[in-house]
Amino acid sequence: MRQILLSLLVSIPLVACSTKETPGHDHGKAAATQTPAAVPSPTPMPHDHAASTAGARPHADHNPRHGGLVTMEGDNHVEVVVGADGAIDLYASDALRTPIPPKDVTGTITIEPKGKGEKQTLTLAPNEAKGSLSAKGPAPDKADYTWDLKVRGAPMKMTLTVPPGGTASLVDAPADHPAGDHAHGSPHGGVVQSVPGGHVEVKLEKSGDITVWMLDAAEKPRSAKGVKASLRPVVAGAKEVELAYDEKADVLRGKIDPVKQDHVDGVLSITPAGGTATSLRFAFHLEGPAGAGAGHDGHKGHEGHTGHEGH
Repeated sequence: MRQILLSLLVSIPLVACSTKETPGHDHGKAAATQTPAAVPSPTPMPHDHAASTAGARPHADHNPRHGGLVTMEGDNHVEVVVGADGAIDLYASDALRTPIPPKDVTGTITIEPKGKGEKQTLTLAPNEAKGSLSAKGPAPDKADYTWDLKVRGAPMKMTLTVPPGGTASLVDAPADHPAGDHAHGSPHGGVVQSVPGGHVEVKLEKSGDITVWMLDAAEKPRSAKGVKASLRPVVAGAKEVELAYDEKADVLRGKIDPVKQDHVDGVLSITPAGGTATSLRFAFHLEGPAGAGAGHDGHKGHEGHTGHEGH
């Protein structure tokens, strides 16, 4: 009897676990007679901003938060805002653009006019209400603004040429060519902006080589002869570079030190032959094996906003 009971106990789980079908069993018919289980409705999850930004790529965001121009050195960013009345605000942030409290930043800003006026250095004071380091200087009139900071102990020194009207002149689209009016192409792989009477295309490469093409309203080549231009990359230690006319290629050329960053802003000062001087901000994106200065369209997003500086 004991042997019979053991045999039964062993055979029961084997039968229960067997996947062998019973002859004549119709799965489709069986499924049709079963009541489907109710599927629970998905519960909306609250948006977690911290989680959504946790995977953000460092230095991938150069969007201005305060209408200024964003610069980068090392792991830190500084957005520079110079008002038409001379008010100066610098907003520091880390690699992911998380704001750095003003108490963690100290420094000065030196204003050096290109024309009339005396060079002066101002101490930047924390402005807790704005979250910035601030100072009050003269109304900008094409001057070099050099900030010398310690951001959580890390040095950060750069120079930006600010036209009349302040940094808004570099960020806002000109009144005679509103943002979104049309999309720009890239005939030579550079960044295209509007200028009075047409367009200008600028290409910055990792090697530091700069090339400027003059284009007409349809973005077709036009002569660069007689055009005067200079470019200042917003990079630590970078100098303003005068661009020379290359008669054979009918373009303007210049060279700076090799560029280490993937994202570089530059301010182009350009005077067409017999035309009006203009200041334009370009955002160059140098990622990829080619390292060419391709950027976003001049009228899409923050990178291509332009400003005209009349004289």
